[in-house]
Amino acid sequence: MERTIGVVTEEGRGVFSRISGLMERRGFQVRGVTAGATQRPGMARYTLVIGGDERQAGQAVRQIRKMVETVTVEDLSAGGCVERCMMLLKFAPSPEEREALFEVMKGYPHSVSEDRGSSLIFEMMGPGVLLDDCLENVRGLGLVESVKSGPLALGTN
Repeated sequence: MERTIGVVTEEGRGVFSRISGLMERRGFQVRGVTAGATQRPGMARYTLVIGGDERQAGQAVRQIRKMVETVTVEDLSAGGCVERCMMLLKFAPSPEEREALFEVMKGYPHSVSEDRGSSLIFEMMGPGVLLDDCLENVRGLGLVESVKSGPLALGTN
C-alpha cells in the first residue's frame, strides 16, 4: 500500500535533505518524490509517496510537522487527491513492432514527441499506476529507454 503526503515548507537550503534524512532515519520507504515552487513566493511544495498504511502515514506527517520550516503537511491519500506523473518512452522498433506498438498505445493517453522513423519517443501523463501498466505492456516492442517522474498531487478537499 502507498500513501501520498503533501508538504509545504519555507524555501531554504537543506530543507529537502532534512526531509529525506527524516524519512530514512524513521525507516519510511520513499517510492516517489517531487519538489517544486508553489503559488506563494518563498514556499516550496514536496510530494512524497511512501510505502505503508494510514498509521505509518500519520507517523510521517507528525514527524515532518515538527520541522521548523514546515508550513503545512497532510496525508493526501486520506481525503482524496489528484495525482499525476509524466513518463517518456523511447523505442527503436522493427516495422512489425512499430505497428503493434501503436496498437497498444491506443489504450493510453499519449502524444508522439519525436518520430524519426527508426526511433520514436512517446510522452505520457497520468496516474502512476496507469503509466506503470503501459510500461509493462510495451516492454517487448523495441523499448530502448524509459523515464518516469515523481508524482505531483493536490488534495481534493
